[in-house]
Amino acid sequence: MNSTNAMKRVGYGYVSHTEQAIIEKLSREEKQMQAIIYTRPGCQKCRHTAMKLKQVMPVSTITADADDYERFRKLGYRSMPVVKIYKADGTHDEWCDLQVDKIKQYTEG
Repeated sequence: MNSTNAMKRVGYGYVSHTEQAIIEKLSREEKQMQAIIYTRPGCQKCRHTAMKLKQVMPVSTITADADDYERFRKLGYRSMPVVKIYKADGTHDEWCDLQVDKIKQYTEG
């Protein structure tokens, strides 16, 4: 991994430097749920997921690079997008692929 994307241990697991910066910025700005979605170019499932979640919370999208793909493979994720929802209480939820039931959990809850 390159130094700009080095992993950092935080209360809810390991995150990349980029992801940590986004979390910190969003946490300062708003005390609500926020999403980070790792995408790949031309991914319809990625666009759909981001579009739905943007209706109810701030969303940051990151185009995944080789380091991200390797990290996701190690976590058992085999498809895109990889979605991480950070809740105001400090907990988080994550999944990969288009999971309509998970999206509805946040958009219809």
